[in-house]
Amino acid sequence: MADVLVIEDNKTLNQAYRLILQREGHDVRVAYNGQEGLELVKLAEPSLILLDMLMPIMNGVDFLKHFKAAEHPNTKVIILSNLNEDSEVQQALALGADKYILKASTSPQELIEHVTAATGGKTTTTA
Repeated sequence: MADVLVIEDNKTLNQAYRLILQREGHDVRVAYNGQEGLELVKLAEPSLILLDMLMPIMNGVDFLKHFKAAEHPNTKVIILSNLNEDSEVQQALALGADKYILKASTSPQELIEHVTAATGGKTTTTA
């Protein structure tokens, strides 16, 4: 079981990710923009952050700049975005993201597999 922070401004997706991951036994907190996400990281550092790129108030790139992965070596960051520009992907990875995934082409089971791989855990259900 991992402590996962979902930072996603789309309420439907945010709650869907939360439910999928809770079903797998993960502790899940949610934020709806990068600023909320940074505040939650200050309260308790998660094992994994699922981060959208396009959000109001503070987007994913700005979150990564403030988050500074080097200061949080125990936290993995997976970008879940529909932005597929190579420059966007490279920028996110350069800022410390561990993986960049297109959310439009990622099934719930694939999301679970990515989270499991990032956290070193095992899934508890099958699709």
